[in-house]
Amino acid sequence: MNNHSNIREKRAELKAISQPLAELKATGNIQTINEGLKSIYQQQGHHELKTFEQWERAGMHVKRGAKAVYLWGKQTAKTIIDNGQEKEIKYFPLVALFSDSQVYNPQNYK
Repeated sequence: MNNHSNIREKRAELKAISQPLAELKATGNIQTINEGLKSIYQQQGHHELKTFEQWERAGMHVKRGAKAVYLWGKQTAKTIIDNGQEKEIKYFPLVALFSDSQVYNPQNYK
């Protein structure tokens, strides 16, 4: 599986999880879709979420084989060429995060 199809697959999964959260947002039960996603992830044992790089800067290592959870990033725009014409598309990128249950302190293994 190439990277583009993997991203499309992850995006489709996140859309499916996010769809019922949109209704909760519309009724005022949650403020953002990401707030709802974080709540779901907390129920699965993922309490503190950071990017791979943020964990590394904090001195922690992500466990080998750990699977990222995803949130929606800030909306961004990108210019593409479509049928020979420039076209701007707007989209929400995926943000891959790992939780405190997926990292370890390498200092504890010396």
